[in-house]
Amino acid sequence: MTDERRRALEALLASLEAACEVVDEPWGTIVTSPEFHRIHMANLLWLRRLPTGGLREALARVEEVLGPYRVPDRQMFVEDTALADALRPELEAVGYARKSEHLMFARNLPTLAANPDVALRPARDSATWDDHDAVAGLLHEEDGYDHEVSFQLLTLHRRRQRVLGSEVFVAYLDGVAVGNVGLDGIGGVGELYEVETAPAFRKRGIAATMVLAILDRARARGLWPLFLRTTVGHSTFEMYEKLGFVREGTLEGFLRPASAGSVAV
Repeated sequence: MTDERRRALEALLASLEAACEVVDEPWGTIVTSPEFHRIHMANLLWLRRLPTGGLREALARVEEVLGPYRVPDRQMFVEDTALADALRPELEAVGYARKSEHLMFARNLPTLAANPDVALRPARDSATWDDHDAVAGLLHEEDGYDHEVSFQLLTLHRRRQRVLGSEVFVAYLDGVAVGNVGLDGIGGVGELYEVETAPAFRKRGIAATMVLAILDRARARGLWPLFLRTTVGHSTFEMYEKLGFVREGTLEGFLRPASAGSVAV
């Protein structure tokens, strides 16, 4: 593992732990939050290596921690890609599906330009936060989230952002809120996240404008490396490559939805 990948993963785990309960084991970390029991990213296992009892022991420990909180789904990240490959058949046999993400690092000069008609405003007052939540709500609706999941997501993000001192910006076009973007700085590492464009305003350079602004902000703060995550199998990485990001490996995740919860482990 390269030093930059290690630092990026450490920063990511720290962001996931923020505003949640943390159970550390010699072989991994379990993150949980009874308040946000329907949110994968608040209830998960971060697996570094297998315990003595193998995968069965790790999954049993997760059940001990998450079961009493009525957490319906099971989310797991496997830090080592080779270990994820080895565990895949066993995990799929008990209802997990692989969910891989590209880790992309800012390396090159962008070849896309900002839309000069888009203005970014930091989310520091209630009116701007309301605009942020309105944009995020459109994305949640598009993804099929119900009201409870959307509310838990927004509340969790706001709480984590307060704990981490995150910088969140809302993009405006002709006075209308059209996008959101965030930047975390943890241990000198920057993570660009929550690049969201309102569906009716896509393909107008809004996402590119937000990312370029965050690149400038990360540079001004001296955050390095700067990385982001994007889902393997989606074409989003192509835009990020044009903005100077390079794919450097993946973060392997596995998700077992509640509908698979009856499978024996």
